[in-house]
Amino acid sequence: MHRVFFNPFTGLYYIVRRKPRHAPVTPEVEQLRAQAKESLPPRLKELADEHGFTYNRVVVKNNISNWGSCSSKGNINLNLRLVTLPQSLQDYVMLHELCHLREMNHGPRFHALLESMCPDHRALEKELKQYKIR
Repeated sequence: MHRVFFNPFTGLYYIVRRKPRHAPVTPEVEQLRAQAKESLPPRLKELADEHGFTYNRVVVKNNISNWGSCSSKGNINLNLRLVTLPQSLQDYVMLHELCHLREMNHGPRFHALLESMCPDHRALEKELKQYKIR
């Protein structure tokens, strides 16, 4: 992907290349998406109910840069490749995103909240880094 810009001071055009935000769609990806849509939203709801969180909606995406995200509108996005991870790491990512519903940063209060629900979150975060998204 790229965008073309014009610089009025130099009179030159230049191209800015961007990395695609989503991975290519293949039959394997579609199979993962179906599996993820079936298993991730119910588990997220379970964890949210267990810990007293409410979110607006959950979307399963084919991201290449993150395992999950949370918007200020209370929407949670989960990477379809989460289903390839062990259940403990899936739960960690979902709890991490649920915590962002209360703390939209990675400050001390966010980490205290995550620690209260997932005492081994630091070890899980380290383990998660061993997995590549693509």
